[in-house]
Amino acid sequence: MTPVSVSFDGPVTAARHAPVLASLPDHFRVVRSDADILVVDGTVPGWPSSCTGARAVLVDRPRPDDDDLPRGVELYADTGFADAPTWAAAVPRLQDSLDSAASLIESIVAVSHPDELADGLLTQLVMARSLLGNVAVEPVTVALGRGYVVTGKGASGAILSLSGTVGPAGLTLTTASPKERWHIDMPAHDSARPAGIARFDATGTHTGRPRFESPRRALWRGIHAARPGTTTLSTDLATVARVLR
Repeated sequence: MTPVSVSFDGPVTAARHAPVLASLPDHFRVVRSDADILVVDGTVPGWPSSCTGARAVLVDRPRPDDDDLPRGVELYADTGFADAPTWAAAVPRLQDSLDSAASLIESIVAVSHPDELADGLLTQLVMARSLLGNVAVEPVTVALGRGYVVTGKGASGAILSLSGTVGPAGLTLTTASPKERWHIDMPAHDSARPAGIARFDATGTHTGRPRFESPRRALWRGIHAARPGTTTLSTDLATVARVLR
């Protein structure tokens, strides 16, 4: 197996991703240039322009930007909790449980710094999209630097509520439908501590097995396994910009 080559646009992305790549030595190798995948810092203004000439790009902490997203390149995004292995394993069963307009999804994310609220909302949008497909959301309350509340609906009519706040990092997501309820509790997304997951139905409470892997490591494993890149990043970043403008 030939490792996939990875390079970084600077020390910030290297510090965040190189330790994870070191845990997958048979899958990846770090190079200075001409890599199969370029990792760019999405918090730097004008980051899309730094993707010119790259074969594939992983955007770390993607943020809305005035420049257009790169075209003709496989684009991946580090969206934190949305890449958690517990979440990925649960999505098919969660989708099956949300087959009614009488369904509800509620997610609360806490971030350690106000600057990370955009990251929290982006990962919530990605998670909601994986369950409901296209979602239309509108801000209810936005306190710049402190938090937000966003509501919306999926194509099936399922009701969506997303909120973010500043505090000890973590995310919870609860779904409720006529036949069952699910609850997922995730630690900080850079932790390998497993998320807790439980399903509640007429027969009682059912818990899922723990998965000891950080979302970032799971993301890189997926990339190596030829997981398709994102096709909705532009739409989701536009929503983040509209809510947190």
